[in-house]
Order: sequence, then C-alpha cells, then structure tokens
Amino acid sequence: MQSLISPESNLTLFFVIAGAAAFGLYSEHKKWFGKLSGILVTMISMSLLAMAGVVPVASNPTIKVDVYDMVFSYFIPISIPMLLFSSNILKIVKESGKLLVAYILGAIGIVLGCFIAFWLIDLGADSGNTAGVIAATLIGGSVNFIAAAEILNFSTNPLFTATIAVDNFVSNLYTLFLFLTPSLLFLSRFFVKPKKENEEESATSSDKAQFPMSLERVAVSVFIAALIAGLGNLLSPYLQDLMHTKLNLSILVITVLAVLAANLFPKRLKPLEDTAFSLGLWMMYIFLAVIGAATNMTQIFSIGPAVLGFYLTIMLFHFLFMLAVAKLFKLDVYEVVISSAANIMGPSVAAPMAASMGQKKLVTPGILVGILGYIIGTFIGVSIALYLS
Repeated sequence: MQSLISPESNLTLFFVIAGAAAFGLYSEHKKWFGKLSGILVTMISMSLLAMAGVVPVASNPTIKVDVYDMVFSYFIPISIPMLLFSSNILKIVKESGKLLVAYILGAIGIVLGCFIAFWLIDLGADSGNTAGVIAATLIGGSVNFIAAAEILNFSTNPLFTATIAVDNFVSNLYTLFLFLTPSLLFLSRFFVKPKKENEEESATSSDKAQFPMSLERVAVSVFIAALIAGLGNLLSPYLQDLMHTKLNLSILVITVLAVLAANLFPKRLKPLEDTAFSLGLWMMYIFLAVIGAATNMTQIFSIGPAVLGFYLTIMLFHFLFMLAVAKLFKLDVYEVVISSAANIMGPSVAAPMAASMGQKKLVTPGILVGILGYIIGTFIGVSIALYLS
C-alpha cells in the first residue's frame, strides 16, 4: 500500500519523526499518559501512523526510505558516546560505598534470572536475544537496550517492541513495590538494621558545578561523539574479520571507546555531560520513532504475554536473590531497595527514591551505580545473548 507521505518526501518524513519524538518526550514530562514512558508513546505513535498508511513502513524491504536509512546509520552511533560522557569508573568505585556491592549483587541476580527465564519460557528462536536485551536494559538502561539490540541485529524484530512495552509496565509496578518494601515487616528479618549514617547529608552532594547548555558545548559534544563514532566505525570491520563474526560490532567498539574517553579525560568532559546527555537522548528518541514505524502492533499483542512472563521471572528472581544475600553482605533494606531501583529503573529513579526515603547519603551513590549500569549493561546483555543463542 502506498503511504500518504511518499518515501521520497524526506523533510516531511523527518518532520513527522521529530514530532513523534517531541510528543513522547513532552508527554512524559507533562504526565499526559500517567506513568507511560515517553519512549513507548513515541514508538506507538509512529507505529499507528505506519499502520494507517500515513508514513512508509520501515520494515518493508521493497521500499527505500532515505530518512529512515540516515537515522539507522548515524543517530545511534553518535548518541551512545554522548550518553556515556559521565561514565567515570574510578569516581563510581570511590564514592558508591556499600551501594556498589548491593548493585553488583542485583546485577548477578538479573543475569541468573535471565538463564532461568530462558529455560522456563520458550520465546522461539530469538529467546536468547530477548534475554540479552532484557539483561542489558535491567542492568543498564534504554541506551544499553538499544545498543544490544543493534549489535544483535534484533531492533526490527517484533519481540523488540514487545519487550519495550512490557518493560515499561513491569518496571513501573516494580518501582511501586520497592517504595512499599521498607514497610513490609515480614521482610525485615532478611536485612540488617537501617544505618543511621545514611540519613546524613553528604558534604559533597550540593557542591556540584552547574554547566548549562550553550552553543559551544553543543558543538564540542557533537564533535567528540562523531569522532568516537567514526573511529569505532573504522575499527569494527577489522575486529569482525579477526573474530569471524557477523555481529554488528561497531556499536560495541564505539561503547568501549566512549567509556575509555570518559575515564581518560573526566575533567575535560565534565562540563559537557548535561548538554551531551540531552542531545544523545533526543537522538535516541528519533531512532525509536523510526523503529516504531517498523512495528506491527498486532504481532506485539500476540507475543506480549510470553514476554511478560519472561520479564516477571527475571525480576522475581532478582529480588529473591537480593533478599537471600542481604544479611550475608550486611545490607539494610534501604541499600537493597535503592540499588535494586538503580538496576531496574536507573539513576533517575534511584536518586529521588533515596531522597524520599530519608537516605540522603545514598543519593549520589544511587546516581553513580546507575551510571555504572550504562557502562556494563551492553557487554553483559550481548554476552548472555551469544551464550544462549
């Protein structure tokens, strides 16, 4: 079927894609759809437009759409370095304290949960890839989810979008459960007593320099990200030949180079962190809008329940594993809950959760361990997918 907007109408198509991205971001900011994530709003919007014949379907191999090709080729390789400018491993290890231990234990629980879900629930030939991208997003975040999917050539699979939909639903429910956990008295025997020192304000938490977005910072951020993406694209074919693999290693190489840059030049990149993150997040939304145009909603509804069971198995084991080892590692309920939030929802939820629970000293560590997830999530997710596949 010929779409209302032709594949050759590049500017009109990009206007629609950018509009879907803006709609998703703004709807999340304004809470128009409650706790529904902006990512899901963006993808559903584009999917509905593609199914209604307004824009070309991105998954149709007989149609060449230059705008879609441009987004697939350039937006993710450039956005990933910008999202990782703050991934200073030394700072994370030095300042995270006990929460780092709890976070690592939570990540182990997610990895083990992926293997259990894989053995219990059959999602077909792509079960291993699904387990991998779920591990990537639970240990890291959206950036890891997309990076792992791109490396595994999985981003146009119906399971990819179904996983995003389920992730949004289950993660929000799990966050509500975490807020409730400290009040569940029958669980208190699994934890050590809450530590009074965690209620004290950290002396360094309010001393952060502010670096607002400026034209210079935008220009330098894009330049550094493009440089890293270019180097990664240059090196990855040699690595693929060396390893005799068909995997798209360019994203993996770009991730490694971005983490190296963040750790070799932390002071240089510090003023660029907020600017780069905002730009990178916008580019990711543009990419996901195009993925939405490749999505068939009817397929998602048919495979959604199985993916939901897969997710619930992983998250249930993650929490039970943390309960089992909490006393052994002398973790209190707040350290477990906040580190689990950093695992499942990332630093944007872990930090305000720590503050709302009166654990002021855990706010900064909550952010730092969440950033650690961005560093390791892709590598762990891809490794799991390769092993299970």
